[in-house]
Amino acid sequence: MPSDDEIRAILRELGTSSWMKVALTTALERDPVDAVNDAELLAIVLRHRAEVIQSEALAYVISCSL
Repeated sequence: MPSDDEIRAILRELGTSSWMKVALTTALERDPVDAVNDAELLAIVLRHRAEVIQSEALAYVISCSL
């Protein structure tokens, strides 16, 4: 698990997205257990969303090729 200094180093990286920078900056100000719980739920929700979108796209491609 990265330390606060390691997280700050990630924040300074040019390749770190603005969205991630906001999330990490906010996380540093929160209770770490609450931040982890929210991050885990967020990952589940976003993974499910991505899977649904991919499934819909695949179904569309298949229907167009029939």
